[in-house]
Amino acid sequence: MRFPKANCTTLLAVLQRYVRLGYAVLPLVPGEKRPHFRLVPHGLKEASQDPATLEAWWRSCPEAGVGILAPEGVLVLDVDQGEAWEALRRDFPALEAAPRQKTPKGGVHLFLRLPEGVKLSASVRAIPGVDLRGMGRAYVVAAPTRLKDGRTYAWEVPLVRPEALPPVPQALLLKLLPPPPPPRPAWTPVEGASPARLRALLEAYADRVGRAPEGTRHLTLLRYALAAYGLVGHGLSPEEAEAALLGAALASGLPEREAREVLRWAREVGEAKPLPLDPPGFSANGGVFRKAVCGKPEPSPSQKSVFRKAAIYRIGGLRKRRGVV
Repeated sequence: MRFPKANCTTLLAVLQRYVRLGYAVLPLVPGEKRPHFRLVPHGLKEASQDPATLEAWWRSCPEAGVGILAPEGVLVLDVDQGEAWEALRRDFPALEAAPRQKTPKGGVHLFLRLPEGVKLSASVRAIPGVDLRGMGRAYVVAAPTRLKDGRTYAWEVPLVRPEALPPVPQALLLKLLPPPPPPRPAWTPVEGASPARLRALLEAYADRVGRAPEGTRHLTLLRYALAAYGLVGHGLSPEEAEAALLGAALASGLPEREAREVLRWAREVGEAKPLPLDPPGFSANGGVFRKAVCGKPEPSPSQKSVFRKAAIYRIGGLRKRRGVV
């Protein structure tokens, strides 16, 4: 059944408002959450802000649902159930002010602004019951979509332009970022926060950034930059950290502007959260660390045999020199 002409006109007005606010739109299969396979065979890649395109889509299928694709700097928290939303609003009261859409399951879609230079992966599952959407990579179903069972979506706090969105609370953002890697001590006799150890850690982080494959470069730089700036409190020069990481990021193919934005934000956050130098599993043993900076494995059985023989030889020589039989 087709909608009356008046209803279609009202729907087009809603779609045009989304576009004026800066969000792309795509049609969904009537009563479902999937992109309309006939109108947008390539899915969200065909989301549009062109009023003529939107009118053509919904004149062709007035019953189609509405999906909105937030731009790159906008994070949408897709909170699955009401319990998860209650926990979020309790832990992060600032979220109450964010544009919020109620979903048919009793969850919500929360629209927030990411800091400049920060990107997140839509595959992150850091908080139970919360998925990451938006960021130019994942759409959400939006009002006035009606599902087959009659349930609908409704705005509880109206949507605003991306630049007017409240920022992601920093404590929440740190939960969603990949955790800084634990410092992996080098094969070196020095311990603690010695300059040699700090340089070795920085070189290891830069190596990981430089070898990051395409599609992971941004998050890899973000992860290791947070770790490197977390060493500033132990004596690492922030200028040295920036030079090493920027050079590695450029070598990996990351654009300079993007890399500098990541480093600027990571420095602000990382310096405020010093990285523990001796987490469990990475402690020193007799002044020689058993894990390598770049993730080298434990010595192989044959290597351990060589090390054991060398140790026996040294101990035997020492006993002879001391006259111990």
